[in-house]
Amino acid sequence: MQNIAKIDKGAEIGALTRVSHIHLFGIAFIFFFIGLIFSMAVGFKKWVKAFLIIVPFAFLILDVASWWLTKINPGFAYLVIIGGFGYSLAAAVMLFTSLYQMWIMPLRGQISGENTWKNS
Repeated sequence: MQNIAKIDKGAEIGALTRVSHIHLFGIAFIFFFIGLIFSMAVGFKKWVKAFLIIVPFAFLILDVASWWLTKINPGFAYLVIIGGFGYSLAAAVMLFTSLYQMWIMPLRGQISGENTWKNS
């Protein structure tokens, strides 16, 4: 019965380090490419684009930091949810905006000269 009732102490430090490393670099590359594509979106002020590009990285850092904080105190587990939700929402906004502007706008005949060579 003691094996079943044993308290779960979470991931060990080595496993947590490995998973943190993989997530930080892997997901950061995904956000980099989504941000790069979104940087060509039209209809946004530059500060809004910059903010939306930076937000997923900030929430990713919060997410991974909260894993370590939760190891110290389980009360930080809520930050894991906030971090994951935050970077998912920001990445979804950038992704769906980019897909809409690449695929739907041309079908509707909507064009923008904002990011073309003609305006240079």
